[in-house]
Amino acid sequence: MIVERPALEQRVLQALDAGRIPVLLGGCGTGRTSLLLRLASILGEGRSQYIDFATAATTPERCLQAVVQATSPESVAAMAQPADAHAAFQAMLAFIDAAAAPANGPVTFLFDEFLDIRTFESFPGLRHVQRALIERLAASPNGFVLASRFTARAHRQLRDAPARFEVIHISPLTVDDARSLARQHSTADPLTASQLAAVVALGGERAAYAAILLDALLQHPASRRRPVDALTATMSPGGPLAARCRESY
Repeated sequence: MIVERPALEQRVLQALDAGRIPVLLGGCGTGRTSLLLRLASILGEGRSQYIDFATAATTPERCLQAVVQATSPESVAAMAQPADAHAAFQAMLAFIDAAAAPANGPVTFLFDEFLDIRTFESFPGLRHVQRALIERLAASPNGFVLASRFTARAHRQLRDAPARFEVIHISPLTVDDARSLARQHSTADPLTASQLAAVVALGGERAAYAAILLDALLQHPASRRRPVDALTATMSPGGPLAARCRESY
C-alpha cells in the first residue's frame, strides 16, 4: 500500500515548477519511497525516472549502467565502457545532464537514498563524490527530487550547497493518512478512529509500519480487530513487521 499525501506532493511539485530541488528527509518507513513513486506516476512516463541508489550504488560502473538502463535502455548497447571508476562516475553525471524527455523537454530524476553514493569514495579519484554530485545537480538543466534516511548527514552536505536545494522533512503519519491507507483494502467494515489512532501509535507514526499493521488487522472480522494483536503477530519471529525492521536496521 502507498500512502497518498496530496499536500506534500503539491509542495514538491511547486518546488520543481520553481526550479528548485526538493530533498525529502525521513527515517526508515516514513514514506519517502512511496512519495517518489507517486511523483513518478504524477509526472508521467518519459518525463521522470526513479533511481534507487541503495541498490544501484555498488560500483561506479554498475551505477552508470543502472542509470542508463532505467532511463534509456536502447543506449546501453552503444555505451562506451569507462576506463576506470572515476570515468564511470563522470559519465553518469554527464548522462544525467544530457537526458531529455520527449520533444527534448527536461527530465525529472527521482533519486532515492542519494547519499548512498558515498560508497564510491573508496574508489581511486572519488574522494568527494557526494559534494561533486550536489554541485552537478545544482547546475543541471534537468529536475531532481532527492530522498534520504540520513537526516543529519544530508544537512551537513547541503550546508554550503546552492540555494536551489529545498529540504522537506517527511511529516509523521496522521490518523487521516492511516484512514486513507485502510480504504485501499476496500473493506466493508471501516476501522474506528480509536483503532486507527492505535495503529498510528503502534507503528511509530511511520507509513510502512502502519500499512503492515493495517493489513494484519483487516484480515479479521470487525469484532476481532485489536491493534495490539496485530502488532504481536507481525512482530513475532518471521512476521512481516519484524522482517521489515530487520531489513532497515
